Amino acid sequence: MRLRALAVGLIVSAALLTASQAEARSKALLIGVADVPNNALPGIDLDIDNMKKVAEIMGIKPGDIKVLFNQEATYVNVKQALTVWVRDGVEPQDHVLIYFSGHGTRVPDPSPGNVGGVDDALVLHDVERVRIDGRASLKNVLIGHEFGTALGAIPSHNVLVLVDACHSGSATRNLSLGNERLGVGSGVMKFFSYPGMPTGQTRALKMASGDENYAALSAARDDEFAVGTEQGGLFTLGVVDAIVGASRDGKHPTVVDLRTAATTFIAAHTDEQSRHHPVADGNERLIKGELALIPLRDGQGPTWQSLAALAAQGQPLTVSGTGHELKVGQEIALEVAVPRPGYLNVVTVDSQDRATVLYPNKFNAANEVKAGAFKFPTAEMNFVVRAAEPLGPSLVVAFLTDKPVNLLELGVEGRDTAGRMQQAFTEVNARSTRALTVEARQSGFSAGTTTVTVQRGAN
Repeated sequence: MRLRALAVGLIVSAALLTASQAEARSKALLIGVADVPNNALPGIDLDIDNMKKVAEIMGIKPGDIKVLFNQEATYVNVKQALTVWVRDGVEPQDHVLIYFSGHGTRVPDPSPGNVGGVDDALVLHDVERVRIDGRASLKNVLIGHEFGTALGAIPSHNVLVLVDACHSGSATRNLSLGNERLGVGSGVMKFFSYPGMPTGQTRALKMASGDENYAALSAARDDEFAVGTEQGGLFTLGVVDAIVGASRDGKHPTVVDLRTAATTFIAAHTDEQSRHHPVADGNERLIKGELALIPLRDGQGPTWQSLAALAAQGQPLTVSGTGHELKVGQEIALEVAVPRPGYLNVVTVDSQDRATVLYPNKFNAANEVKAGAFKFPTAEMNFVVRAAEPLGPSLVVAFLTDKPVNLLELGVEGRDTAGRMQQAFTEVNARSTRALTVEARQSGFSAGTTTVTVQRGAN
């Protein structure tokens, strides 16, 4: 959907800044609606978690990130956040990130200027089916033109709108992805259909004038449906992958770059029947402008911080190894003092915030352990692990849970089209972190950390 055809799974972000604007105040409004009656969506919580990471990479402080999820994402709360909170203290040079993930739909719109009589809308938590002037419609949805009005009133001149959903679809919700590279083989249309829903062309959010304060990137064309999965929305996953990758490389992608990357990601994880194509719209200057990202190069990135904070919630677990300084090429050996039987996951986060699951892995897929000293690599692996670039600090975290949690099984990176893990190690994703977070609330949760610095080896 273009911003003129507002789709759900919306990601609105205002992050087109130059380096001279580094001191500008940034805000993020993240909205997710998964619990629509009889139309629940998977992975919306993961979309929100992923966008929190993106917000931090864009330089937005945690205190300036507002989340409205499920029961908090009512029409009144969303309108208040859009018309008051997101504007408060924002100046023209500042940037704003607004993200929505959920269902898109269509409603009658008889207002003057709408030739087709139909408008796109975002489905919020307290949506209700109603009849207006004898026509089927919905109450408590954010209609496209009112969303456009709210956007235009934001003082920032640097707003980017991203949409991970659609306003086209059918009553058939579930669909096959055509492959299992995500570790799942099916998804759900992010479209809310209801009896009597109008069809036809929706009106533009506003006519392009060249002075819009936003650039928009949406998940699907007007006649396509967007897909949500248990790993999160395909569009969101593609955008997040592109932004995180660019940050690690010290690059500053444009909206055009994000569109290309998201298109490629969606194509790699779907077949032709479930494929959708992101669309860019809005101010051409902002669409072609670079996003200001914080380079992920010196450790302490958002993934590092979240896993360290998670580890701090557990009962202490002792993690030791070959030392706190390693040369590139030096063998890595770790030991965890396991106090009781359970399920062990060992993760390393490098200086570029890439979190790799060391254990379990392709060669030791089961991670149930006994009490005692656990040594990595295990004898079953029959190989050694060596320190490698990037240089700089790395965090090693070990998690022990009483209930089964296997980060290899939850991983996405490294799977073939049949869903089989082909790489020795996979990466930690939002679904993995969410599973550990759930267990952290239980009594049977232990965790420990150690840090090492990878240095250049001898020439």
